[in-house]
Amino acid sequence: MERNAAACAMDWSIELEKGLRSKKPGQVFEAISQIGRRLEQWSREPEPTMPVYSMFNLFPGEDRLFANTILLRLADSFVKGDKHVRLAVVKIFLSEWRHRNKKMWQHGILTKNRVNNHLELLHRVKLVYSSADVESRALSLILLGCWAHFSKDSAEIRYMILSTLVSSDVLEVKASLFAAGCLCELCTDFANVVLEMLVNMFTSSETPVVVKLAGAKAFGKMGSSSLLANKAYRVVYLLSLPTFI
Repeated sequence: MERNAAACAMDWSIELEKGLRSKKPGQVFEAISQIGRRLEQWSREPEPTMPVYSMFNLFPGEDRLFANTILLRLADSFVKGDKHVRLAVVKIFLSEWRHRNKKMWQHGILTKNRVNNHLELLHRVKLVYSSADVESRALSLILLGCWAHFSKDSAEIRYMILSTLVSSDVLEVKASLFAAGCLCELCTDFANVVLEMLVNMFTSSETPVVVKLAGAKAFGKMGSSSLLANKAYRVVYLLSLPTFI
């Protein structure tokens, strides 16, 4: 039987560490890109059963241990790397988010029940967000959106996203809209707050068109409950009337 992601986890973790430490030009980016493809594969596979663990001579939970190690290494690279490394890290998680199978997403590699060290990961991203660099703050918000399954329960993360929605910087606002949309797919209470903020954003004459376009995508994320989805539909309908245009 072909080795699955769980059976390859230790090797993948070691290869990532070697790649991140390499001094060869481009090797760091290749290592990050490679582990990104592997994480996508991992998310598509079901969690190992006891027979699978036995077949590959693994102890139960070994795959999670290495998965958490891999995620922590990527988070450390996000903190310590330059803007190019940070962008590379965000790209792989953004790809994982975009290519996710929504049926499997609830059990994917980035779900809270599989990421034991999620608080450590969030702490590292918050360090970058605290930077005065607008681009780094925007990348941090996008990453938090991709990690919605375990970032959604943090009151501090929610506040960061909501407060940045009213930022004066367009790049930050667009990033926070993406993050907010990701959390809205999972949290009805948070989505209700975001929906009200979107209404204010769309009815304000000071909101740039580019921000309104980004905000329009967030309306489509209000599907965490049928009641909320209907509410969002009514809001969009009212905003489309000539009175609001």
